[in-house]
Amino acid sequence: MIEAVSLKNSVILKFSKGNITHRVERKFEKEEWLVFTENGFIPDAAGVIPLGVSAQTFLDDKVQKDGLYQYREKDINNPEAKYEVSLWVRCGIAGPVGYTFGNYTPQEDTGWGDVLTPDDMRFTYLWGVDFRATNGQSYTDDQIRFHIESSIAEMERRLNITIIKKRIACDPDNRGLVQGVDYDEEEEYYKYRRERIQGVGMIHTRKRPVISISRLDLCVRHNVVRSLLDEYTLDKTKGKIEYFNRPMIGPNESIRALQNSLYRYGQDTVNAQRYYAIDYVAGYKSPADIPKDLRAAIGKMCAIEMLNIIGDGILAGFSSSSLSMDGVSESFSSTQSATSATYGARIMTYEKELNQYIQAVKMKFGNVVLGSL
Repeated sequence: MIEAVSLKNSVILKFSKGNITHRVERKFEKEEWLVFTENGFIPDAAGVIPLGVSAQTFLDDKVQKDGLYQYREKDINNPEAKYEVSLWVRCGIAGPVGYTFGNYTPQEDTGWGDVLTPDDMRFTYLWGVDFRATNGQSYTDDQIRFHIESSIAEMERRLNITIIKKRIACDPDNRGLVQGVDYDEEEEYYKYRRERIQGVGMIHTRKRPVISISRLDLCVRHNVVRSLLDEYTLDKTKGKIEYFNRPMIGPNESIRALQNSLYRYGQDTVNAQRYYAIDYVAGYKSPADIPKDLRAAIGKMCAIEMLNIIGDGILAGFSSSSLSMDGVSESFSSTQSATSATYGARIMTYEKELNQYIQAVKMKFGNVVLGSL
């Protein structure tokens, strides 16, 4: 990734690769990409000759508008090379950027995007909170992003859902798939139950919501017997797969794979030999697709986590203090104590609202699990 640092009216770029000639492009907010030439950054069109940058650092001193800028680069001598893209940088006197300000749009070429921005936390969910401790230390954007990521993971655990988009693959090692390139997480096979398909015929994926399914195979041991991709329907929110037809295996398809087991133990061993192999994409396609109430709940969860730390940095918990000298006295008391945080009231309010939200929407993403003996 390109490292971009804003100097208000200019931007310094540092490239990760120093042994190539770089083709540099720039983008202002929602406008088109401009390519760097001898005449500065201009629209890319027929006849435009990019000016290569051989140094590992580059100074863009032609920033003219106040707002957000983004940069990308690739090897100018390799047309097949992929772009490396920087994060957005703010130049000039632009204001806060985030969902709560209506001016943040996730970009596909920079990865998945942000569920919340540091400005969302600073100026909305933690409005009025001083981010500088009594010793002068300031809370940085990188620290805020860490808390946002932590809160996303916690919300995923509480609601048993997947928020950040993930590619799920079944048995990737035996298929020669590479983690990070072909898939993000590995899952085991899903068990086949003859008794279940007699009644309903469905599979509940382990992660939800589901964006798409790319593989849905019925297997005997590790051998694919039949693909079910053309005969299913999907409830994306709850990750529920239902079949149009019952996925039965005919005797000609299964006899060779099961004959050793059937010879000794009979029909009871059939279920143990059959599996479903499923590849799918879970989560939300883009951060912009996340429901507004879920985004707000993540913001409140992040605020609670941050207030517990920032509050003590600003003013450690105590109930009262007094000072007297030569007949003059001064006292100060608060609702705090040694175990009560500076922003205890806001923390309690956020916790109450968060618990009510989780209880209200938990079943939206899943189903009641029942069992019997």
